[in-house]
Amino acid sequence: FFLPALALSQQLGVVPTPDVDLAYELYGTPATSTPVIVANGGPGLSHIYMIQNDVWTRLAKTRQIVFYDQRGTGKSTRLKPDSSQEMTAQIADLEAVRTKFGFQKFALVGDSYGGFLAMAYSAAHPEHVEKLILSDSASPNMKTMVRVLPQVFPDVSPDRGTTPDEQMRHHFRMLFYSEEKRDAYLAGAKFVVFAKS
Repeated sequence: FFLPALALSQQLGVVPTPDVDLAYELYGTPATSTPVIVANGGPGLSHIYMIQNDVWTRLAKTRQIVFYDQRGTGKSTRLKPDSSQEMTAQIADLEAVRTKFGFQKFALVGDSYGGFLAMAYSAAHPEHVEKLILSDSASPNMKTMVRVLPQVFPDVSPDRGTTPDEQMRHHFRMLFYSEEKRDAYLAGAKFVVFAKS
C-alpha cells in the first residue's frame, strides 16, 4: 500500500549548523507519547523513501515524528566546502536536530545506513535515546558487511549502474524479491543523491 506523502499537515524547516543547513519535516504535535527521530539509509539518499506507506501517518496521531535529510543530501544542500562526512559530523547533526526540538528522550529509528548512524549516536548520547529501533540496519563493522553481501545475494550483479536510477534499482533489488513490487515502490519515491557543495 503506497502513499505519495503523509496525510497529515507537516511543518518544514531547517536546523542551521556551522557546516550545513539540515532540512527537516515534522509531523504530529507535542504529546505524552515518546517523540521519534528517523535516520534514513544511504548514505546519499533523502528521507523520502521512508514515507511510502501509512505507518508514519498512524504513529504521528499520538506523537511527534521528525525526518531530516543528512548533510549534503535531499534538501540539506547548503554544505560548507570541505565539511566532514565522517560519523562524528553525522552524530553532531543528529544531536542538532534533537536539540532543535528539545527532546530530552526520544525513540531513534535507523534504517540501513541510518541504523549504523543510530547505533553510533546511541553510543555517544545514551541519555537521550529511550528506544532504538533498527530496520535493515548496516552492521557496526561496515567492512565486514561489504564482504558478506556477495555471499548473501549471489544473484545480484556487482555492477551497480551509472545513473542514480540504476543504482537505486540495484540497491533495492536486495530488499525486494519481486521486481514488480520494487519498481512500484521506486516509482513512488523521488530519490535525491548527494548534492554538489
